[in-house]
Amino acid sequence: MKANKLIFLLVLIISSVNCSRISTDAEINGKIINPKEKVIRIGDNSVPVSENGEFSFVVKLKSPVFYEVSHAGNYWMIYIELGKKIELKLTAGDLSSLEYEGDLKSSNIYLQKASLINNETNNFFNRNWVNINCLYESGFISVIDSLKGLFLDPLTQLTVQYKDISRDFIKLFTADVNFGFNRLIIQYPDNHLIYTGEKVVLSQLTQDYLNSTPIDDKEMLDLSNYKRFCKSWIDYKDDQVANTISEQKHYNFKKMDAVFQILPDMFHDKYLSDYWLSEYLYEFISLNGLTNSIVYIKDFDSVCNTKEFNTRITEFVKNEEKNREDHLVKVYKTINGFALEAHIFYPDNLTKTEKRPAIVLFHGGGWQVGNPSWMFGNARHFRDLGLVAIAAQYRLGNRMDITAFECLDDARDVIKWMRANSDSLHIVSDSIVAYGWSAGGHLAISAAIFNDSSSVNGIDSSPNATILFSPGISLPTNMSWIISALGFGADRTSINPVDHIRKGLPPTIILQGRDDTVTPLDGAQLFTDEMHASGNYCELWIYDNVGHLFTPNTIPDYNDPQPDPGIMRKASEKADEFLVKLKYIKQ
Repeated sequence: MKANKLIFLLVLIISSVNCSRISTDAEINGKIINPKEKVIRIGDNSVPVSENGEFSFVVKLKSPVFYEVSHAGNYWMIYIELGKKIELKLTAGDLSSLEYEGDLKSSNIYLQKASLINNETNNFFNRNWVNINCLYESGFISVIDSLKGLFLDPLTQLTVQYKDISRDFIKLFTADVNFGFNRLIIQYPDNHLIYTGEKVVLSQLTQDYLNSTPIDDKEMLDLSNYKRFCKSWIDYKDDQVANTISEQKHYNFKKMDAVFQILPDMFHDKYLSDYWLSEYLYEFISLNGLTNSIVYIKDFDSVCNTKEFNTRITEFVKNEEKNREDHLVKVYKTINGFALEAHIFYPDNLTKTEKRPAIVLFHGGGWQVGNPSWMFGNARHFRDLGLVAIAAQYRLGNRMDITAFECLDDARDVIKWMRANSDSLHIVSDSIVAYGWSAGGHLAISAAIFNDSSSVNGIDSSPNATILFSPGISLPTNMSWIISALGFGADRTSINPVDHIRKGLPPTIILQGRDDTVTPLDGAQLFTDEMHASGNYCELWIYDNVGHLFTPNTIPDYNDPQPDPGIMRKASEKADEFLVKLKYIKQ
């Protein structure tokens, strides 16, 4: 009898434990009528859709999440919490047919309505963006507050209208809306300058308001607008502190010094402080290289207490070091303490006394992002064809002390460095090809057009040939681009290749997508025509149905390049044929 009571008691304990345990699994199940794609995208996940349109997504969560969902050209948001289940149904391609059942139904119905408000708000911004940013600060913020109210004012009615509305949903949705609109306030001074030419700073009252935005909360980390707001606000404060540093050094160093100062004050939660410090260090290494990052990596190791972020940086540094193992790295220039590297790839069969034609490669990225490793694959290709291939680092624009003009200075200097050190580099000094993608294409041809001769031995910066992929050779005229890339008040024509073509420029090949919206075809065509009219050799190869850097025209050009493999192969073969014609490589 006692034994039976004991067994019964154990069953009760086990049952009570199981009942009290909160499941971390969340489920999103659905039915798509007439599915047009075999998957539905939920966040970063591709979820299979069966032939009859059913799908199921199960995920373990640590906190509530807003997922971006897409199928058949429709995009919407779903809100899900730990242990909750959502069921949805819609006809493919018709977002108005979307229906919800199950847990969090009310929250997602409101989110669906908010998406309609979001579309109307975006349309309003598209029509009035310039005029809004031309307003003085008080008027601008008044408009922002009115638009914000369209999202937030109805929330006060939700607890009355929907008894089952999630309080976490209200908290997180409110925060996300505030983060999104408050970020526009941070961007106001830059946009006002672009559209009016008037420099303004945020008033102290507005800065105090932005300081009150609750960023020191880990629950917000997964919100789509949280990271965008924090990045903008950290950058704003970072610039304020960096501008007080009087030491003569590259501005990027000043910014990183400032980051270490301001983050502990902005984030009292050590996890968040370490998270943002790892984000900024990761970005700094990516854009400025290992050589310039050593001191900051050491500083990070000494102050970061969060293992996952220490591991992240350690693994990233290891990968960067591994990626340098198959080639020689030399510093070709140091300015304001900032080292610029030449990554040199030598053919395996190069002898100690031999010299080879060389190719210097410039990555793209709008003069503001990117690094030499973007060109490592291309450099290895040309190395295997027998050239000495050099992927060159250049300073990136930061809207402070570096613009596209300084990028060009570096491009010219690396070519002059190659010539001045041609013996030790095993380079034929009058057989240097400049190769560039997008902004890198601008630098490659500009080194010749805006030729710079050294006072020592008359060494000049002009390459002997250029290979240009989707190049920036006819620069944009809009003020936003000019201020961002060249600096306020800069003369765009002074660095615009198509405006300075003359006789005697090096033979050139241009490889261009017909539907390029970043560096449009008409600019490449005009450049080619002007080259021919000046008696220069220039080939233009146009590829149909692709945009910038051969991204298929079904994909937006402003996203990261996604080259069509077949067209990329054809274009690369044309570049190789060009080098064969010039007898730089053998067929």
